[in-house]
Amino acid sequence: MTFYYIAAKGILAVKTNIKDFRWSFGSNMPEGTMKEYEECAVKMHIVLEDFNDDELLGNLGRYHFFNGAPGEDKIYYTRNLPMKKKLRLKAENLLSDEPKITVNRNYYKLVTHRIMNLHSVHYIATDLAALLLLKKGYASIHCSAFKAEDATVAIFAPPDTGKTLSTMTACGDFGASFIAEDLAITDGRNIFSVPWTNSFDHYAKNKEAQSSKFRKKAAKVFPPLKVLSASAKVPEQENAKAKAILDAEIVTHVAILEKGKDEVIPQSENTAVSKLMNLNRYEFNFLRAPLLIAYEFFNPGLMIDDGTVKEREILSSLVRNSEKVFTLKKINPTHYAETLLFEMKEEPMESKKIVSLF
Repeated sequence: MTFYYIAAKGILAVKTNIKDFRWSFGSNMPEGTMKEYEECAVKMHIVLEDFNDDELLGNLGRYHFFNGAPGEDKIYYTRNLPMKKKLRLKAENLLSDEPKITVNRNYYKLVTHRIMNLHSVHYIATDLAALLLLKKGYASIHCSAFKAEDATVAIFAPPDTGKTLSTMTACGDFGASFIAEDLAITDGRNIFSVPWTNSFDHYAKNKEAQSSKFRKKAAKVFPPLKVLSASAKVPEQENAKAKAILDAEIVTHVAILEKGKDEVIPQSENTAVSKLMNLNRYEFNFLRAPLLIAYEFFNPGLMIDDGTVKEREILSSLVRNSEKVFTLKKINPTHYAETLLFEMKEEPMESKKIVSLF
């Protein structure tokens, strides 16, 4: 059976035989249609099936546990396990409009995280998607985002600083419109929603002291949505979320959240872009992805390094096109949202400090 999952409408989608497929671009994604899949700029085919290509490997070159041939648009990963079992993965057509990744059941079941050069199919697909998006003129960005009146802010921050909480507070307590909670896509001017990320699960599991408050805010944003565990999925709740989001908006503000004494600091283009590039490195690993590196060794046309150049160009355009770019510091992360909304209404400023109202 084939399932179509749309991570970002018109931008990124997956075709797979894995029901409820999960990756950094989405968990608990609603099923889409073949038409919606075909309309996306980047399409990926993920297959779970047992296969045996051992007879081909002897004539191929080797790159650690990978096998490939110069100029061939296909690469194999094979690794022995006890009891004559093997981990198997192959990637093909990475230079086409629809790359394909196939994993056997041992690989899918046993490799669930990133351990040295061994990455799960979910991480492999995420890194590949990030690179392919760049080749199409889009950059994945590790941010949250919301719209208030005619202004749209993309919020960047180190992990656990408060970008997701800020968006949920702005939407739940102040009536802003939701775009993204943890990850989005941009072309340098617009921000495209990637709403099916797993920040809800992260907060529910790792922020026990705040989880009750966070759940209430989430319910305000997506009534009657409740924060779901990774193993739960309620269609009615997911449909409520789908109706609440905005697919794409022009970015007018870029905010970088930091912890510290309450302050708003305008940022230059160079400083802002450097910080955005740094924060993206935490989430997207295409420069260090073992499969992509091995693939490029046999087929230099993949040109991984060009992805970084394109990423900087797109993020520079995002910063340059925004009306206001600033760093916002707060001692209390629950206070970011109100100041963000205030800054979105104010004219661009040279430099100022703010006095906390809390």
